[in-house]
Amino acid sequence: MYQINQLSFSYETKEVLKNISVPFPTNKITAIIGPNGCGKSTLLSHLYRLHPSKNKITLNEKPLESYKGREFAQLVAVLTQSRDAMIDDFLVKDIVLMGRYPYKQHFGTYSSEDVKIAEHYMNEVGITHLSNEEIHHLSGGEKQRVFIAKALTQKPQILLLDEPTNHLDMKYKVALMEQLRAFKGTTIVVLHDLNLAAQYCDHIVIMNNGTILKEGSPTEVLTPEILEPIFEVPFKTSWDEGRYHLYY
Repeated sequence: MYQINQLSFSYETKEVLKNISVPFPTNKITAIIGPNGCGKSTLLSHLYRLHPSKNKITLNEKPLESYKGREFAQLVAVLTQSRDAMIDDFLVKDIVLMGRYPYKQHFGTYSSEDVKIAEHYMNEVGITHLSNEEIHHLSGGEKQRVFIAKALTQKPQILLLDEPTNHLDMKYKVALMEQLRAFKGTTIVVLHDLNLAAQYCDHIVIMNNGTILKEGSPTEVLTPEILEPIFEVPFKTSWDEGRYHLYY
């Protein structure tokens, strides 16, 4: 679905991405992992067109730049680490409903079906009781769940998520990863939690210094031999009830 071919990118004089080429499998969960500053979020931001990819990225075999805004938004939902301060006074239910914007008619209102979809995903992520709260009244974890619900309300084919487990309690981290497993589409997620990547993701892309060191299944990529030189701590692995675990 997504394919990157020889993508490089620099901020002024600093080269952040260096000749990146990688496919992202369809209807699977891909985790992009690596140490801080290695280029993970920058790579993801190219996938949601924050930076022009100059025809180095294709989606469904079409150049990413060829998609019109509404068409792209109906395919791809994005969760970034940045938030617009202008929505601080918005109610939770209104922010989640914004996920239906790509389907709304110009100058029209949201339909009753749009509202039902938003309510469904608020219930799915456990924020129904917060629906009439202003967003700035919420904790960091509660806000994160609001924006996860908004992304799911968009009903995309692809989810692009930058550190979605940030600020979440362990209960909600696990619940989110279970939701991603149930999502009938393609997920590309930047993760710091290597154990969540090992247990829940189908495909791993490991980065360091703006390059991709290796990509493949968790058992191929998340090995002590690969991880220890990058993260500079010892790792051990095990299987438990059919899931691959990392210890560090």
